[in-house]
Amino acid sequence: MFVYRCHMWNKEAVMKAKVILIMVIAALCLAGCGEGDDDKQDVYKVYYLDGAGERLVAEDYAMPTGIAKDTASVATELIHALEKNGEKDRLTNPIEPDIEFDEIQLKENQLSIYFTGAYNNKSGVTEVLSRAAIVKTMLQLEGVDKVDFYVEDQPLMVQGESIGQMDAQSFVEDLGNRGEPLSRTVRLYFADKTGQKLVPVDTKVTYPAAEKMAKLLVDCLIAGPESVTDTDVSNLNRTIPNGTVLNSVTIRDNVCYLDFGREFAELLPNVTSDVIVYSIVDTLCELPSISAVQFTINSGVRERYGETDGFNRALERNLDLIVGG
Repeated sequence: MFVYRCHMWNKEAVMKAKVILIMVIAALCLAGCGEGDDDKQDVYKVYYLDGAGERLVAEDYAMPTGIAKDTASVATELIHALEKNGEKDRLTNPIEPDIEFDEIQLKENQLSIYFTGAYNNKSGVTEVLSRAAIVKTMLQLEGVDKVDFYVEDQPLMVQGESIGQMDAQSFVEDLGNRGEPLSRTVRLYFADKTGQKLVPVDTKVTYPAAEKMAKLLVDCLIAGPESVTDTDVSNLNRTIPNGTVLNSVTIRDNVCYLDFGREFAELLPNVTSDVIVYSIVDTLCELPSISAVQFTINSGVRERYGETDGFNRALERNLDLIVGG
């Protein structure tokens, strides 16, 4: 009997020891996994210009283990990577040595990068490609949906126009060879024969790589349906007075700010003011980065445009004016 009890006690002790051993091993494994996760290097795509300065090329960049995990620290490290040439100097860095960045700020999923005045020395396709490389690199960061640039604490201006927010849709994947025009299909809204409804027109447009898409679309509307050559537009009317000047285009917080010249104040006699206004609004709202449009005429705000009220507010898409809408 005594032997039996000792045997049972030994069996229970062995079982307890096994359980304890398993728990210790599990704890060590978890600790090891945790250390592995902490030491694991995050890998990002860093975009450079190719040797000819005509296209973007991505390279893997392993984040150094000593860099903090917060977005600001990672963004700063990626900017330093963009300051260096890639692939053993065969790729061109988007941020030249004479350009320095002062700081970065992250607010509501928007990353703002502040550069010194030397950034203004960049121009043309090189500037567009460099900007695209920086933006595409930064959009990989968690919590970053949009990027904007500041130069000497002022919003980046290119050819006299504020660039504003940039996202994944701001740049085409292939900007083509230097000087080579690009093409894409866009949707424009013109007036029907009655001048009381909008008709969507899909057409292919050709434009310089440095052209802002919002400006391109408004220029197409100013040119009128006569400029569309790949679609039958014989039953459509223009919605913007011929000769209208577009003074500026700025996109901020998904709102496109348009400032027209005085010609825009001269309403067309055969088109309602609502159709004029929303031909522009609906056309621009086809772009993913724009959800509303704010108008001014020679920098002046008007509460009313013809019969259209609320002209002083940011206007959203109006589907009711579209034929069949």
